[in-house]
Amino acid sequence: MRLEKSRQLLKLALMMQASSEGVGIQDIQDEFEVVRRTAERMRDALVQLFPHVEEMLLDGKTKRWRLPAGSIAGLIHISAENLAEMKTAINLLRKEHLVLHAENLEQLWLKIKGRLRPESIASIETDLEVLLESEIHAMRPGPSPHINPHVVYTLREAIKGFSKVTLKYHNCIEDRITERLVHPYGFIYGQRHYLIAWCEDAKRLQSFSLSNIAEIFPTQVHYLKDPTFNLQEYANRSFGVCQEEPYDVVWRFPAMVADAVREHHFHPSQQIEEQPDGFLIVRFKAGGWKEMCWYAMRWEGHAEILEPPHLRQSYNEMVHHLHKQAVK
Repeated sequence: MRLEKSRQLLKLALMMQASSEGVGIQDIQDEFEVVRRTAERMRDALVQLFPHVEEMLLDGKTKRWRLPAGSIAGLIHISAENLAEMKTAINLLRKEHLVLHAENLEQLWLKIKGRLRPESIASIETDLEVLLESEIHAMRPGPSPHINPHVVYTLREAIKGFSKVTLKYHNCIEDRITERLVHPYGFIYGQRHYLIAWCEDAKRLQSFSLSNIAEIFPTQVHYLKDPTFNLQEYANRSFGVCQEEPYDVVWRFPAMVADAVREHHFHPSQQIEEQPDGFLIVRFKAGGWKEMCWYAMRWEGHAEILEPPHLRQSYNEMVHHLHKQAVK
């Protein structure tokens, strides 16, 4: 327990040194999942260890704390495990065809490794080689669309500068190229990777598959981003990426899969209710009927959709159609 507390304090010190705006009590609560009083104790303990912690005021009212650069340089130890985890992340990004992300992270990996003392590198190299050889990620079944790194780079620059871009977008359903002038807001990564942007033609937010962007042209025209837009909240509205008006969803699972259900994260708004007969009820609020139906099928008949009726009907029709195709 004492070792865990020491690790948490070291992590908090790293957070305070890495943030230019400092770390607040709410940040500590969120990061370590503790109540306010515990967060205050952690801050007080860190201030005792590092008396030169700087206290700041955000917006003239909210207190935050930070450590000057280099305050804990002597306490930071880069291990083979740290470098191996970064290399694993780089490899995963490449498998997802997020080439620009992988290259940026690999540059950071090389910079960190290059700053190690020669004697540290010698002791780490052997362990690092063993760790990297012991972890392999299988290719995920299904489509693996390629993404042009130039598209991602241009979009990132546009997002940072609040600049409009013109997309030549391939509509796969109609098999045609359309031109869209959009205000890029951000990316959502999942089974497929999407740009979320305001489309001037449609006059609404839309999701654009990154792999379907055939060409991109930056403009020098700036846009005003909707100040109420929050990318995480936007993503939380749906079960996947496709946006629908959220609705209350209720699923029921039998006792034989209860342990697996408890370990699954279905949606940020989920609530799991234990039933006297061993069944589990899962409730959440989201849109995206098609992705919900496909996900329910992964439970091999153990997921029963109780609400809403239109989702249950869509699921039954999908299962019926697949069964007819299978018996042909």
